[in-house]
Amino acid sequence: MSSPDISLSGIWFDGTRPVGVPATLLASRTGATLRSTSHSRDYNTDRLQVSPRTGGADRFILFPDGGQLQCADGPELDALPQESMSEGIVAWLESRVAVALTGIALVFGMVGTGYFYGLPWASEKIADHIPMETEARLGASSLNWLDDQRWFEPSKLSGKKRAVILKGFDQLSAGLPIRRYLHLKFRNSAVIGPNAFALPGGTIVITDQMVNNARNLAEVEAVLSHEIGHVVHRHAVRSLMQNSAVAVLATAITGDAATLSTIVAGVPTVLAQTRYSRQFETEADDYAFALLKKHGQSPLAFAHLMERLAKNKGGKKERFSFISSHPVTAERIRRAREAAKRR
Repeated sequence: MSSPDISLSGIWFDGTRPVGVPATLLASRTGATLRSTSHSRDYNTDRLQVSPRTGGADRFILFPDGGQLQCADGPELDALPQESMSEGIVAWLESRVAVALTGIALVFGMVGTGYFYGLPWASEKIADHIPMETEARLGASSLNWLDDQRWFEPSKLSGKKRAVILKGFDQLSAGLPIRRYLHLKFRNSAVIGPNAFALPGGTIVITDQMVNNARNLAEVEAVLSHEIGHVVHRHAVRSLMQNSAVAVLATAITGDAATLSTIVAGVPTVLAQTRYSRQFETEADDYAFALLKKHGQSPLAFAHLMERLAKNKGGKKERFSFISSHPVTAERIRRAREAAKRR
C-alpha cells in the first residue's frame, strides 16, 4: 500500500461474532489495511463501501469479507466508495433538527386529520354500501351472544305493557324507509341497567329498567325515537368501522395482533357499551326531536327522562349507563327544550 491518505479508528466486527475490537483503517487510492490487536488484513480500496450518512450517527465501512468498521462520521469518509450515491438531500434533511420536528408535526397532523375527518367520512361512505341484511346478521349474532352470556334475561314487563310500547313503536316507525328493518326487543338486565341501544341492522333493545324509569309512554317513545335515529344514520356499523380501523392502525404500528383479535372477539360487548361521538348523538337527537314532533309529541319528554336518569345516577360512574354513554347531558337537555319550543 502506498502512503495512506486516510486513517480512521473505530470498532471492528468480523461479520461472524457480535463482538467488536478496536481497530484502525489506513487507506489510500490503491489499497487499504485494517489493523486490530489480533490481526491485519489488506483490501482493495474500491471494494470498500461506506454506509449512508444518518444525521450525526456513526457510520459503517463494509468490507468484502463481511466485516464492518464502525467509526465516527467525518469528511474523510467521503473519499471512500459510498454504498448509496444519492444520499445528499436525505443526509441534509436528516441533519436538520427543524426539518425533523416539522416532519413529526406533519405526521401528527396527518394522523389527526385522518382520525377526526377522514375516518368518519370514509366510514359513512362505506356504511352506505353495506346491505342492511348484512348488518342485521351482525346485530342478531351480537344479541344472541349477549343473551348467551346472561347479560340479558327475558323481560319481566307485563305482556300488556310491552304491547302498548310496541304499538307506539310501530306508530313512530310507520312510513319510514327503514321500517321493515326495525325490530324492538325487550330485555331485563341488571348488568346494563336503564338503557337502550341500537344494534346494526335495525334491532333496538330496551331494558326493563329503562321502561321502569320512564313515567309515561311518551318518555319511552322519546328514547326509542333516539335509537331509531342511530339506525337511520347507521351509527352502530360506522362506529364499529372506525374502532376497527384504529385497532388495525395500532396493530400495524405495534405489531401486536392480539389487539385486533381482541376487538373482533369483543364486538358484541363493544356494541352494548358503544360510546358514540357527540356528532352521532346530536344527529340521533335531532332525528328524534323531528320524529316526535311529526307525531304530535313534544321533545320535552326526552328532556324529562334525561334529567331523571342523570339525577338517579348522581356522580356514579357506570360502565353501561345510558347517561354516561351520552356526553354533555345538560347540553342535550337544553337542545330538547329548545326543540320543544319551535313550531
